[in-house]
Amino acid sequence: MALTEAVQDYLEKLYWFEEAEIEPTQVNLARAMGVSQPSVTEMVRRLVDEGLIERDERKRLHFTPHGREVAHKVVSRHRLIEAFLCEVFKIPWDEVHEEAHTFEHAISESLERRMYALLAEAKACPHGHPIGDHPREAGTPLSLVPLGSVIVVLRFENEDADLLRRFRSAGLEPGARYEVASTADDTVTWRPLDDLGAAGELDAVTAGTISVRVERTGDGPAASEEHPTGAQAALLGQTAWGM
Repeated sequence: MALTEAVQDYLEKLYWFEEAEIEPTQVNLARAMGVSQPSVTEMVRRLVDEGLIERDERKRLHFTPHGREVAHKVVSRHRLIEAFLCEVFKIPWDEVHEEAHTFEHAISESLERRMYALLAEAKACPHGHPIGDHPREAGTPLSLVPLGSVIVVLRFENEDADLLRRFRSAGLEPGARYEVASTADDTVTWRPLDDLGAAGELDAVTAGTISVRVERTGDGPAASEEHPTGAQAALLGQTAWGM
């Protein structure tokens, strides 16, 4: 199968499902892609026939070894382009995902190699996702972090444009340090530790899509006691967010 734009988009979504721990079903795939069930059924059949994915006994979709290799390359190219657009063209990180999605289907392998050479030190995209074979650090959903904890933002698991704009408007930056100041009323409030920026807050469901490293664990309650996977799956029905 030729790696058409549609094929690449489906592979990216499934790769994102795997990373974000969203159940890889055709229903969720249709929601994430914003297309009808018959359209997803047809594409899934093609991907299965080409040996890129397979279904398990519960009809969930999984990569074959070859499919994961192909998807990994597609996703790494996307993240490399995001880093390139931020570094070279100074495009804000909350805008670069959509720009990269348009650009990624047009670059040649030669240009991709030149980008890798130019950004040899880049380990992650502007939203914190690893590029190439750089390791993916395990994180804790922000919604599960106890009150009083000191955290470092690792990555935004969901790269929907509206969510990225919300994160930036709320004062969050990948790699920055914060203290969790409040977890009341199903919200997470934080204050920055590395600069004089303003405090910010998010609802617990949205905060559950942000992975953080906990540098010091507080002794207060978390905003939520539930793993955010269920919330992520529910949000798929509201907006086509993700890769």
